[in-house]
Amino acid sequence: MPIRAAGLAGLVVALAVTLAAAGRAGATTPFDYITFDGIDYVRWPEDPGRALTREDLALEFATIECSFGEDLRGCPYGMDASAAYLPAGTRIYAVRGHATSFRLAAVSQDRVYLYQAWRNARAKTGGDLWAIAGKVRAIDVQRGEPAAGAPRAARSITAPADVEALVQMVVRAPMRRPRAQAFGDTRYWLTFWLTDGTALERPYYPDGGELLGGVTVPPEFRGLLERYLRD
Repeated sequence: MPIRAAGLAGLVVALAVTLAAAGRAGATTPFDYITFDGIDYVRWPEDPGRALTREDLALEFATIECSFGEDLRGCPYGMDASAAYLPAGTRIYAVRGHATSFRLAAVSQDRVYLYQAWRNARAKTGGDLWAIAGKVRAIDVQRGEPAAGAPRAARSITAPADVEALVQMVVRAPMRRPRAQAFGDTRYWLTFWLTDGTALERPYYPDGGELLGGVTVPPEFRGLLERYLRD
């Protein structure tokens, strides 16, 4: 499976560049994405959650029709049923227990890869983008982004009331067009640990109150995170 490894920081920068170039023909995107029905899904190269197995697969959802890595000019970013590096013909499946608007899985070379939504123009709230209500058991937070291969320095939020409060702020948050973030902007890295052992990771930009993808959380979200970061 020709997926190129890159650091998380590099991927976040690539996503920001893509946002700045959105709508421009031929925009290049080095991050690992797939697109279906107007929803962009992304896969981080270093996912802390458990790996998916075939037992996690539900019904077959679609098939990759074109690959940016195979045909740069004929498979531009944003084309339906396209992928960055998955080859054409790769089968895509729903993930058991999750909405297809949130998660899809690809099977390639006998491995299962998890892709999670990061942009959906039809989403009105954070819950439309990430259907995580009632599925989060803990949340890790750290300042900055984790370095590739280095130990993480995150604080774990496990108190049920605080986890629920943060999740509710996310799923109820209004959506806005994602903004391109400068490399030096303040950011926290969040890991939502789901009850099935998988995880959802996204950066949070506290100055703008935005989680990557355009999820606009209230100031109380930052306040609760910083309470743990100060402890």
